[in-house]
Amino acid sequence: MIDALLTPRQTWVHLLVWCPADTSNPREEEQLWPRVLQVARGDEAGPPGVVLRPGESVQHAAERVAGALGRTLPPPPLRLLAVDQQPAEPGSLEQLGLVFDGGRLAADALPSCDCEGAHELVWTPVGELGRVALVHALRTLLLDVRPAVLWQGLPAARGSGQGAGGAR
Repeated sequence: MIDALLTPRQTWVHLLVWCPADTSNPREEEQLWPRVLQVARGDEAGPPGVVLRPGESVQHAAERVAGALGRTLPPPPLRLLAVDQQPAEPGSLEQLGLVFDGGRLAADALPSCDCEGAHELVWTPVGELGRVALVHALRTLLLDVRPAVLWQGLPAARGSGQGAGGAR
């Protein structure tokens, strides 16, 4: 447990921006799941996000992400949808991803992105999302369930101190 507290970590603040499958009924999740906005760089795609700066509030980091997309956040309070913890790989830091509600958009309202580097914004169907945390975040948002806590991309066992992937 002490090792987990001493491990250097990179904390990411991501926004889940989604597009309803049926624009006439945006909360109709039984027919088709919505699509999720992702930033595609080469063969990799992920939710829009930034690394939390030392001393920066999560609210401010989320506002930076929204600003890069030319959007404003949904009204406060900032809604946490999922927490995704990935252990350190050799040569990299442990990753902690916080996924917040970034609101919804119409399919034809793809925002412009002021993100760094070569990229494009894409609408991704739920079945093609590379991160399980995004699926859980979408479930939290649409089905109004408790935010998911994941360890190595798998739901963590509540109250056990370890995730489905093993002890920390």
